[in-house]
Amino acid sequence: MSADNESMGRADLQIHTDASDGMDDARTVLDAAHRRSLDVIAVTDHDQTRGAHEARDVAVRSNHPVEVIIGSEVSSRQGHILALWIDSPIAAFKSAEATIEAIWRQGGAAIIAHPAAIVPFALNIGDIDRLVATMSPELSGDHPPILAVETANPIPSARWRRQSIISANQRWRLPTTGGSDAHFHEQVGAGITRYQGRGAQALREALRSNQTSAELDNYPSLRDIGAGRLLRQQWRGMTATPKALLARRRP
Repeated sequence: MSADNESMGRADLQIHTDASDGMDDARTVLDAAHRRSLDVIAVTDHDQTRGAHEARDVAVRSNHPVEVIIGSEVSSRQGHILALWIDSPIAAFKSAEATIEAIWRQGGAAIIAHPAAIVPFALNIGDIDRLVATMSPELSGDHPPILAVETANPIPSARWRRQSIISANQRWRLPTTGGSDAHFHEQVGAGITRYQGRGAQALREALRSNQTSAELDNYPSLRDIGAGRLLRQQWRGMTATPKALLARRRP
């Protein structure tokens, strides 16, 4: 490995655990991330932060080498938006603009997830054009809030549209990220964000200065996952968001 590669951090910024519609617990996910040479992961369960807090607690208690960012995959009316470096869940089913502003109010970074995908629900190119035009005045100043776009997500409907998103980002000029959208530990690291330095703080600075890159890696086959596990995960996926929202409404 070259000196340049050794100085570059590797982060997977979209991972789901069994606190939502993922199939593996936090420790299993953390160990998979370490095996794949990641130094940072974001746990982004649907419309909640419980799974991310659990993962970070596990990492801290065990002195795990992989650092955890508290995150969530938020269901906006236009599509899913990743919220990173937040503490509390972001309200679902708001407009994309209101969702991003809520993320920024918590000091978080907003990332447009799997853009232009058909499934799962995603912002399309026109949505992002309007969003960037609307939000651009908020991006001025010495320390602007972070709005980024995921350009390396290995799920098929995102992968098929990847080049169109990369082309459109020539006019958006947003920082780019990669995430595996993992729901099984075998998928962790299949999409990554590369950045100079190591750790979550260096990653945040790289996003702020638009100095990240996004890469796809090997995506496991159905044989690697198993048909039975995949079917069970699909059932969990149908109920993940409703369960998260109901849990937040309980007294």
